[in-house]
Amino acid sequence: MNWKDWKASEYEKPLFTRSVAARLARVSVEFLTQCEQERLVESQIMRGGDRGLSRRDIHHLARIRRLQEDLELDMPAVEVVLRLRQRVIELLRMLDEMERVMANREEELIAEIRALQRRMAEEIPWEKDER
Repeated sequence: MNWKDWKASEYEKPLFTRSVAARLARVSVEFLTQCEQERLVESQIMRGGDRGLSRRDIHHLARIRRLQEDLELDMPAVEVVLRLRQRVIELLRMLDEMERVMANREEELIAEIRALQRRMAEEIPWEKDER
C-alpha cells in the first residue's frame, strides 16, 4: 500500500464515537441520527463494538450542516446537492483521465510524425536544380 492509499484509508476509518463526531462537526447527536436515517452518512463498527464515524464522515456532516444553515435547505434538497456534487467530482476525475490519455496520445503522434519525416528525408533523392 502506498502512502496516498494509506492516507485515504486512514481518512475513512471510523475513529470517533457518534457523540464526538457530532461535536467535531458542530451538530447535535439528533442531527447525526437524522442524517443516518436519511442515509447521508453511515456510522461503522469501531474496535470495541461502538459505532463511529471517520474524518470523511465528519467533514460530510459539517458540509450538510452548512448547506442547511447557509442555504436553508431541507434534507431532500441537501441530498440532491450532495449527489450533484459527487457527480461533478466524478466527471472532473473522468476529464482529468481523458486529458492524460489525450496528452499521451499526442506525444505518441508527434513521435510518429517525426519518425515519418526522418524516413521521408532519407528516401527522397534530392536533385540539384537544373536551371
